[in-house]
Amino acid sequence: MKTHSFYLLAGAVGLLALSGPISGQNAAVRPVVAIEAAPQASPQVLALIDQLSEQNKQLTANQAKIDEQIDELTETLRQVRIYAGRAGGRK
Repeated sequence: MKTHSFYLLAGAVGLLALSGPISGQNAAVRPVVAIEAAPQASPQVLALIDQLSEQNKQLTANQAKIDEQIDELTETLRQVRIYAGRAGGRK
């Protein structure tokens, strides 16, 4: 847990350092790298983007199914422990 806090703090300090000086109290935060509009993307790039988007949707759906199965298994194990405790089973 301490390690995660350290990395979060280090990341926040790094972002502040990269954003550059801020003048005035109400100054807007500027991005580190300006995002420029791409000229026309090729059809191949657009097709790859579509494929990646579809794969991302599939991964998200699969992860939701996995999470649901883990929740069911966790509940089943909880019930087993309750019944084993009532029966005087091994703890």
